[in-house]
Formats: sequence, C-alpha cells, structure tokens
Amino acid sequence: FVFFFFKQKTAYEIAQRLVGSEMCIRDRYQRRVHGMIKQQVKVIVRTRPTSNFASKNIEIDAAANSIAVNIPKLPEKGLVNHQQESWKYKFDKLLHNSSQEDVFDYCARDITPSIIDGYNATLMCYGQTGAGKTFTMIGSSQNYKYRGMIPRSISHLFQEIGGRVDQAVTVRVSFIEIYNELMFDLLSDVPTHEQTGSDITILDDSKGGVHVKGLSTHICVNEEEALNHLFEGETNRTISEHQLNKTSSRSHCIFTLYVESKSRVESSEKVTFSKFHLVDLAGSERTKKTGSEGVILKEANFINKSLSFLEMVVIASCDKSREFIPYRQSKLTNLLKDSIGGNSKTVMIANIWPEPTHLEETISTLKFGTRMMKVTNEAVINVHLDPSQLIKKQEKEIRELKQELAMHDTLGNRGRVTYDAYTPEMQFKMQQLAEKYFKGEIDDIEEISSLRQVRELFLQFRMLYKKLEKKVQETGISPKKPEAEGKEAKASEDQKEKTGPEEKGVGEKEETAAGFGLGTALKGAKPKLAVDVGGKGKNLAEEEAKQEEGEEVKEEPVEVMPGTEIKSKKEKKVEVLDRQTAFIEYKKADGKAMEEGILSNRKDLKEKTTKMKALEKEINTRKKEIDRLKESLDHKRETLKAETDAAKDVIDEEEFAIIKELKDHKKEYKKNSDEYKTLKSEVLIIKQNIDKLKQQLILAFDEWYDKTYGPYLNSPSQASMNQLQIEGEPKEYDQKIEEDIDPDALAYIRAKNKVNTVHKAKKIEKMKRTLKQNLPSFIPFLSHLSL
Repeated sequence: FVFFFFKQKTAYEIAQRLVGSEMCIRDRYQRRVHGMIKQQVKVIVRTRPTSNFASKNIEIDAAANSIAVNIPKLPEKGLVNHQQESWKYKFDKLLHNSSQEDVFDYCARDITPSIIDGYNATLMCYGQTGAGKTFTMIGSSQNYKYRGMIPRSISHLFQEIGGRVDQAVTVRVSFIEIYNELMFDLLSDVPTHEQTGSDITILDDSKGGVHVKGLSTHICVNEEEALNHLFEGETNRTISEHQLNKTSSRSHCIFTLYVESKSRVESSEKVTFSKFHLVDLAGSERTKKTGSEGVILKEANFINKSLSFLEMVVIASCDKSREFIPYRQSKLTNLLKDSIGGNSKTVMIANIWPEPTHLEETISTLKFGTRMMKVTNEAVINVHLDPSQLIKKQEKEIRELKQELAMHDTLGNRGRVTYDAYTPEMQFKMQQLAEKYFKGEIDDIEEISSLRQVRELFLQFRMLYKKLEKKVQETGISPKKPEAEGKEAKASEDQKEKTGPEEKGVGEKEETAAGFGLGTALKGAKPKLAVDVGGKGKNLAEEEAKQEEGEEVKEEPVEVMPGTEIKSKKEKKVEVLDRQTAFIEYKKADGKAMEEGILSNRKDLKEKTTKMKALEKEINTRKKEIDRLKESLDHKRETLKAETDAAKDVIDEEEFAIIKELKDHKKEYKKNSDEYKTLKSEVLIIKQNIDKLKQQLILAFDEWYDKTYGPYLNSPSQASMNQLQIEGEPKEYDQKIEEDIDPDALAYIRAKNKVNTVHKAKKIEKMKRTLKQNLPSFIPFLSHLSL
C-alpha cells in the first residue's frame, strides 16, 4: 500500500511538473511573440520643498531610496500605550528637493519610446492636498523650466516621432475630468457648465480593455497643437480655495495621448496603437485641517470616497487568491482598469509634505505607495491589422500562387491553362460550344483543360435551359423534334418558290404593329412645338464673319420645345476681375458700410493706443518718483534716528513735504493705473470688433464674388480669407521672439499665449453679457447716484 501510494504521488508530481513546464513554455512563447512585459508598478516618492522640514521625525536616505518616520508616544496617554512609533519604507526612487527635469528623467523619459512601440503606459500623482501633485504634472505657466510632466512628455513624444522617419505616427489627445462622480469633457465644444456629466460612459472593448464612449479626441500634428489642447482643458478645470491650498484641484483629471504607428518602408498590415494616461489625482484631505464647508466639504467627501475605492482595488490586485476586483465601484477605478493590474506600464509619483503638522498624511501616502509596488501589470504590444494593407498582402499572395500554378502547368505540358476570370469573348466561345453539343452538332467536347472550363460549360448549359424554358412559357408551344423542324423548313422553302423572292429594303421587319418604320410619317406624329431654324444654316458662315468684324447680327425668335435650352449665337463677354481687384471695388460699393466701420474702429484703436503709451510713460515716471521719495524718506528717518532718540515722533517740515509729495504721486499713480486698465480692456474689445467686421466683410465679398463671376470661372477659387488685404491694415505679429529664448520653448510659449488670449476674450464676452443683462436694474441706482 505504501509503495502504491508513493508511486501515485510520484506520478502526480510528474504530471504537475509537466503541466507547469507546458504553462511556462506557453508563457515564454507569448512573451516572445506578443512582446509581453510582466513587471510591478514603479513608485517614486517626491518631497515638497519646505523651510519647516520635520528633521526630528523624518529621516531620508537618498542613496538607499528609503525613508523613515518616527512619531514619539504621547505621555498623556499613560504608561500602557501600544502606539507605533517608527515606520520605514523603501521605494524605487526617492527624490528630495529635486527639480522638474530630474523627476521627468526618472519617471517618464523611458516610457515615451515604448508608447510608439505599442505599449500602454500610465503616469499618476498621488498624495495629500497641497503636496504638489498638480505642480508635478502640469507645472508652472510663469516659467518654461518649471513645466510639468505632461508638457515634457508631449515634447519628448514629438521629438521621438521626428527621429523615426521610417514610421507614420498619428497622435490624438483627450482630457477628461471626474468631478463628484460625474465625467466632463474638458476639450468639448460644449462648455463644462452646460454638460450634464452623464453623457460619457465607460465600456469594455472586445479585447478586455477600456473604451470611453462620448469622449472627444483631437488629432495633433505637432507639439504646439497638443499643448494648446492641454492648456485649454486646464483652464476649464474645477479648483477651489481652502486653508491648505489656494488653488486646490477639486476633481481627478486624466490627459490621454493616443498613438498609432505603422511602417512607411514595409507594406505591412500591422498597425501598433497605444495610450498614455497622465493622471492628476485630487488630494486626500482631512476636513478638520482644511476647514471645508458647504460645497467644498461635499467635494472633499467625493474625493476621499473615490481614493478609498482606489486603495481597495490596489489591495485586491495584490491578493492573488482574489478572483474578483471591484473596478466598477467608482468612475476613477473603472477608467484606470488597464493601469492597475492590466495591460500597461504604470509609474506612480507619491507626493509628500514633510512638515510636522502633516506626518499622518505622509505615513498614509507612503503606505499606499508600498501597496502600489506590489501590483503586477502585464504590458503587451497592441497590434491591429489594417484591412486595406491586409487586402493588398492577400492579393500579392494570390498573384504569386497563380505564377506557381502557371509554372507547374508548363512543366506538365499544360501551358494553355489560365486561372483568371473568363472574359466575355471566352464566355461567348463556351456558349457556342455548348449550343453545338446541345443541338447534337458535335458528339463530344474533347478540349477539357481545367475544372474552371467544366464549371463554365455547366453554367452555359443552365443558361440555355432557362432560355428554352422561358420561350416555352411565352409561346405555349413545346419544342419540336429535329425531324419536324426539317419538314417545316422544307415547306417554307416551297412556299417561297411559289410566291417569289421577297423585296429587299433597309431596316428590319417588326413583328408588332408599333415601332420604327421607314416611309412617310403620319400627320399625328409631328411634334406640336419644334425648333425653327428658318433655313439659316446657309448663311451661317456669313454671320460668323460679321461677328468677327464686330457687326451686330439680328436674332430671330426661336420656338423651343419644353425642357430644351438653346444657347444664343452671341454670348456676352464678361471681364472676370481677380479677387484682390474685385475686393477693392466691392469695398467702394456694397461693402462700404463695413469698410467704414473697420476704419472707424481702427482710428479709435490708434487713439487709445497712443493714449495708453502716454499713460504707460507717465506711470513709469510716477513709479520712479515714488521709489526715489521712499528712499529719501527712509534715509531722512535713519538720519534722525541716529542723531537723537528723543524726537522719535516729531516730523520736521522737510519730512512732511516728502510725505505729502509721496502721497500725491501715489494718488496720481493709482489714477493712471486704473485708466490704463480701462483703456487696455477697451482696446481688446475694439480689436475683437475689427476682427469680427473683417470676417463679415470677407464672407459677404465671397458670396458676392461667387454670385457675380461664378458662372465665368473655369475653376473654383483657391484664394483664402488671409489672401485678401484690407486697405490700411497694419502688419501684426503674434509674438516677438527674442534671441535669448530657448528654441525648444517656442511651442510651449506660443500655445500658452494663444490659450491665454482666448481665455481673456471669453471672460470679456461673459462680462459684456452679464452687464447687458443687468443694465436695466442698474439704471435706477445710477440715476439715484446722479441725484
């Protein structure tokens, strides 16, 4: 019995080893074929720079990438106190007081090339409120070197694309905000305050990935376009102020880069696609520290709830015995399903605030980071087969197979076999051969060279049978035997001999009464209306000669059949003006009002700009005087203080005069500054009016030009709106580029300036609408003030 048990156990172990080996071989095959990379989530800790560093409680070892936190026991809790005093954590990298460039080098620089290769990736920031998550991801807009991970990733991605000239790469972007468990599209044409939050849904695709339905994606050709979309979405985010952070993000935001690439050199049907999630999570917060109330308190509850669900998903992903992971408990975890335990290369930046008042939140963030390090992802190259390229490849294989068959037939003395589709001539020959066999003119078909020929013959037999069957149904006469047909033919020949030969003529005899016949037409056959040319064809050469000499030719009225167009013999020649000349003529006639409006606005703009320059000069002069008087006053007070201590509160005449003059300069400075701000807003409104009038003028001109000269143009106009120059229009430059600006920063600066201009214009338009709506209620108040 013991021997039998040992034998069975050994067999079971051998079977287990075989199964394990087979699974290992299959796993290695998948990794080799599909490029599978199995790795754990990479976690990097970044500390926020602070002057109040908790050096007594936090010990950082940058060489070992470890951090230790120590919180002494409180004596007021008694002798029996089991409170934990020390914690020690080790991470992939610890960045203490590091720059944005160092953070990008360690976190995202290696991810960008793998995106073009077809791997999904995720970079997220986690931490308490005020720890610097948004600064890490977005950065500061005031200085180019302080830009965050998202602008740097965009720049690095397009640099990589520019270096891969053998690949055709398409980049799309999207920007989504999760606010109070509602999802908003930050790049949609519909403003966020008009969106319901329920138009966007998260679905699972056929391959088990995540697809967001209703989210708009925008194609970006270069770095500047992608940065435009980033800054545009950033201005639409929801932010609020509390005690720990003046610009606290009240929502989770995910900026996604979608990349598709295929080879330009090889005619391959494979298209690699990937997505790069850049996640800026809202910060966890304790309401007793932030002092949140009302709407901010409600937002904090939703934020903490979603982050709790995120931690639950992380814990479930680490547990290998768990069969179910609750991704669908929140919108955030459902959207990041691929990033946590799925098909993605994931990197998390844990932001901490190392001050004594935030030790509890620091320990909580570090605990979450250690749990995140245990999550294992399996990143696979995402490949999609392009249908058009696949069809081309299959057509090429068919041609090669046909060539191989032709070579095989030639070697087997069957060189006349063709495998192409039968042409109409070949089908007609097959039809004649089938008719001969059907009528009995030939006893056998000997020239059978391929199965395709047999199928074509059967098809012709079927068509002959259907024709015969149709003829029988129409006439009701069964087909005659060949003997009867012969007798009937002989009888008809005898009848022809009796009656004599038929008269030969032109045309075919019609069996029915209706149809076309030669001879005299019936009276009723003449149309009621006809074109009467009046026999002018004889003098056509003379009329053409008169037209060439410039003489007028009298035209006689012509009767025309309904629906018939008759072109006049002498068409009116119209001189077609080019667009610029026609535009100048249009502004003098129909577009005069709009042109005068543009010139009037431009005149006002010039006056206000001149006034602004004068005010600017006056403000600078006042500022210099204020600074000079302040220095003089400080020097006077220091001198008096050094001379005597008795007369501290006494002000002499000279000091009083300086103070009075300083007060007057400050008053004028404030007055000029307010006037300058008002003029600046007016100038911006005038510029908008000029642009609007320009667009209206050019659109009206295009409509007039197409209506006037459209029938005489050989091809549609290719001129764009920018090609039409308005008289007196000054040359404007979007931005003055200084020589000391880094060339790599130009796209970032242009995108930021463009978004800022659009944002300011939106604000002014909103102010104008609000003022227009509330103007009736202000009139009684203004009249009361005037009284």
